[in-house]
Amino acid sequence: MRLVFHLAGRTWLLAALLLGSSVLAACGPSGGNAPGDEATTGAPSQTGTPVPMAHATTFSVTDLGDGIRVVDLRASVTSWGGAADGPEQRAQIVLVPRASEIPPLSGTLAGATVVRTPVERVAVNYAPFEAMLTALGVADRLVAVGGTASYNDAVYERVQSGELAQVGYGWHIPPVLDALAASEPDVFLMALADLSHAEAIPRIEALGTPVVPTFMSAEPHYLGRVDYIRLVGMMTGREAEADSFVTMVTTEVDRLKTLAASQPRRSVLFAWYSGGDRWGVTVRNDDARLLRDANAEVVLGQPDDARLDAMAFLGTERLLADATEADCWVIQESGTELYRNEEVLSSFRAWREGCVYGATGQSKPRRNSWDIFEEGVIRPDYMLGDIVKMLHPEVRPEPFHYLVPVRSEAVPSP
Repeated sequence: MRLVFHLAGRTWLLAALLLGSSVLAACGPSGGNAPGDEATTGAPSQTGTPVPMAHATTFSVTDLGDGIRVVDLRASVTSWGGAADGPEQRAQIVLVPRASEIPPLSGTLAGATVVRTPVERVAVNYAPFEAMLTALGVADRLVAVGGTASYNDAVYERVQSGELAQVGYGWHIPPVLDALAASEPDVFLMALADLSHAEAIPRIEALGTPVVPTFMSAEPHYLGRVDYIRLVGMMTGREAEADSFVTMVTTEVDRLKTLAASQPRRSVLFAWYSGGDRWGVTVRNDDARLLRDANAEVVLGQPDDARLDAMAFLGTERLLADATEADCWVIQESGTELYRNEEVLSSFRAWREGCVYGATGQSKPRRNSWDIFEEGVIRPDYMLGDIVKMLHPEVRPEPFHYLVPVRSEAVPSP
């Protein structure tokens, strides 16, 4: 949900939100600029066999044989709480086994970035990639991360000891080139936060490090983000493990959807206070889909639109006018402050009846780390299970992963 990806006024908000902000048109000569009409439509760049992806739409993979894969990445910029800005942006990567010759990069492959596989040294500037490498059993291949906010204790200790370089988180600053170059990675999985950050990509590649930009938060389905572990699996030689991981998550999501469908439909308001009498409200797309898959009505929901963000900013008056009858309310996200106006809160049935939760669990606040932004991105079944438990606690006895009760005792109506 966007509770995983939007945090008002905090760097964690920008972490995932801006991952979907694409600036690849400025990636430079080896960054895979749009190669032509064929690639613009998402068709394979070369004759080959498409590798099916169940949900991902921001990248596709074509198998050319002999272990060579072509990866096309594309997404549009969507501003926080707003609309997509500008045309679709693109990059192209060719995965080539170390024992194979690099094929001629002509025609639609001209200018593509080559990544030799399996990669043994990986740099990242986004926490979910740490979770992916951990899930695949290759976290020891990390040589650089964004900083010290890792929820994974083993990774955190390696950062603290100086074993892992700190290249800066992609939503905050461009990569620190000296630290990145010194770590000597085989590939840099890069989250882009600003157009100016793309200026670093040609410089990074000139230093001999292939860059793979990614667009996880631009996925229209929350399971599309999970498919990214398959891309990482192809790069690291852990493709079978990645496929098994996706199957496991998908199977659990299907089980939870079936469980939720057997229960009465209830309504959920997902809205966190961002200050200034303004709320960030989940209204559409992937985040709303997660609520709908829990058999919940999305209060204040709007039609899905890939050109619009999943969240909209609405005022308190709008919530009071149209959202007071929600059965349950997710009112807080990790890093956001709880709204304190008791008079207003008591106008909401969810508050009075005690079905109010914050997505603030699984945290290590001393180091500003939250598992919901790390493993939670590739385990949407955790949040889906939490929502089902929130709505129907009698049918799901397992403990919450990320949701924490904010108000456990009902209060009288005003």
